[in-house]
Amino acid sequence: MVGLLAALAFEQSFPEPCAVHVFDSAALDLEAPLSQPSFDDRSTALSYDTLAYLQGLGLSSVSEQACPIQSIHVSNKGRLGSAVLTAQQIKWPLLGGVIENRVLGEALTKRLKQSRVCVHAPSQVTELRPKSQGVEIKQAGGQVLLFDCLIIADGAQSALAQQLGMLSVSKSYANSAIVANIETASHHAHCAYERFSQQGPMAMLPLNDCGGSHRSALVWTAPKATVSELMALGDAQFAQRLEAQFGYRLGRIERVGKRSMYPLFMMHRLEQVRAGVVVLGNAAHTLHPVAGQGFNLSVRDIRSLTQVLSACLEERNFSSAALSQYTQRRALDQWRTVNASDLLPELFQYSGAVGAVRDFALGLMDLIPFIKQRFTAIAAGAIAESDYV
Repeated sequence: MVGLLAALAFEQSFPEPCAVHVFDSAALDLEAPLSQPSFDDRSTALSYDTLAYLQGLGLSSVSEQACPIQSIHVSNKGRLGSAVLTAQQIKWPLLGGVIENRVLGEALTKRLKQSRVCVHAPSQVTELRPKSQGVEIKQAGGQVLLFDCLIIADGAQSALAQQLGMLSVSKSYANSAIVANIETASHHAHCAYERFSQQGPMAMLPLNDCGGSHRSALVWTAPKATVSELMALGDAQFAQRLEAQFGYRLGRIERVGKRSMYPLFMMHRLEQVRAGVVVLGNAAHTLHPVAGQGFNLSVRDIRSLTQVLSACLEERNFSSAALSQYTQRRALDQWRTVNASDLLPELFQYSGAVGAVRDFALGLMDLIPFIKQRFTAIAAGAIAESDYV
């Protein structure tokens, strides 16, 4: 999703005859976007800032099809502190939206068909060689091509970034995540729920109704042994365990969709640029899903990278010094978002004095309008350029 969005952003910003090419090892049928494995039934939370940016790229259908988030309810199981953040508090029409990846994929591929982006899929890039002018790539069939700049967006286990020896830090979590679409007796009223416990955080994100059924997207993190146990349960037993953990804010769990399990880890690429090379998306930073910030952080990266590459293109200079303008712009926002996503789940696992201070702060935020408004704006993705330049 990040690679295609970046290609569309570049194509819109760069004048002809500049050509933008996309290489994907998976088949990408522009007439059948579901052929791409990323476009499945998982869901992605989009901040208000992200929705506005996508609309500017001609992807207004994403805003139209995303389920609006009007409020965020944050709570801690078995503790007193809680907070409710609303769009009304910051005088916005909404805080963001939630969209299924297959719907987002359909919007991206439809826009791709209208663009001049050249798509090579399936096509396996096996090797890259930096040259004095540009970057040479070699495909699995032996074809060699030369480009001014290469954007690597091939996932957290990026083979190309590893081939270049680009440094990273990583951390494996003791928890895994279960992802599923859930039908509930009550409508979510466009509220996103973040529920913390000593086992790990849980998110219940609002989805559009389908066939009269009220739907939410579940992300449930728990210790790996617990997740394996939950995955082995039948749907009725799983629903009971979910109700015990989440409560009845949405009424009874009426149906559980297909469950998928994912190991959790954090990865941050310390080196994201070389001469003619930039690393983007999960290949640059893979986050804990607790706050749904991974894709939104990548969108902010794309916005900034587009500006830097436009200047590089104008000057015909894609040196590491020129591209380092991108990492300088993005360093603070990336550092802050990666670390917040890493520390937040751990913070809610503490009891005793630390837990009491945390619960007090959570409750206090609900009482002080300025702090609440600022926190709500950050959660919705309203981070000013001055905050991370």
